[in-house]
Amino acid sequence: MTSENLGSELRQDPVTEKWVVIASGRAKRPSDFKRSKDKKPKLPKYVDDCPFCNLKKYPQAPDTLILPNEKDWRVRSFPNKFPAFVQSDKIRDRKVGLYRVMDGVGFHEVVIPKDHDGDLSRAKKEDAILYIKALLERYRELANEKAVNYIQIIQNHGREAGGSVEHPHSQIFAIPILPTDEVLDLFLGAERYFKKHQSCAYCDIIEYEKKEKIRVVYENEKFIVICPFTPREPYEQWVLPKEHSEGFEKLSDDDIPLFVDATQTALKALHKGFNDPPYNIYFYSPPCDDMGSIYPKDEFSHFHWHAQILPRLNVWGGFEIATGVEISVAIPEEAAAYLRSKIN
Repeated sequence: MTSENLGSELRQDPVTEKWVVIASGRAKRPSDFKRSKDKKPKLPKYVDDCPFCNLKKYPQAPDTLILPNEKDWRVRSFPNKFPAFVQSDKIRDRKVGLYRVMDGVGFHEVVIPKDHDGDLSRAKKEDAILYIKALLERYRELANEKAVNYIQIIQNHGREAGGSVEHPHSQIFAIPILPTDEVLDLFLGAERYFKKHQSCAYCDIIEYEKKEKIRVVYENEKFIVICPFTPREPYEQWVLPKEHSEGFEKLSDDDIPLFVDATQTALKALHKGFNDPPYNIYFYSPPCDDMGSIYPKDEFSHFHWHAQILPRLNVWGGFEIATGVEISVAIPEEAAAYLRSKIN
């Protein structure tokens, strides 16, 4: 399928079975999404009044990880000063009338690079590798905690994407429940697909996209970047391991540089194509244990972990909010071609 023969289409995601509208009649050119044609000023490496640059002036909670060491640190993690979830050995699960209430226990950590300008699209490769190693190490550690059922890693870049602090950082939410809607739909959809086809949905997507080529942005020996057939946001990209891998915790040290290569390439293309736009990065990986869910962990044994990069170039209208059906004004095939053109 090519962009030339596309009309307005309803497309269905094979995993979640959700529909999106590809509105080619309302399609925008890449230049229509750029917030400003003026180049943004280059960020400095250090800002004295930044809470993540000047840790002496703005002390944080005790570190949970420092890489490579305290003296020459490049990445560190610590509990969020304003946590959404608080560590506790006990969880109260109770009824309040017809409502269910559970204590908001868990872990909420922040992972930061040392440099104020060190987000993944700009960071030196060796620093980006340490950054992913830190996320991976904290993920593995938190997955063993008693109160943790699910871990969500996110990164908000830019205020429109929820980035309240300019200094780049990721957040790790380790929580006692399995979220519904987006997360549960992914896991249930992957299992439903496997039962129907006896194969992994994401492995099949990768095989198909490699054959079609038109939505592939980049690939190396181990990872592939695609613009999904059913995007939630214009110029959305997924970074997937090419070989089946159930969970993020299984990422090997040898493969981290290749994951970094694929992710940085995707982000640099986005950065170059849209003058450093706001975006979110989400890591999707199966639950850590059976707690907090009516679904046993083994129920999701056929998931395929991946990262999703969602630029915030669009604003939802009434139809999207009312129905949950996104209208994409960027055709994925053309989006992939544009992003490929921005790779050096």
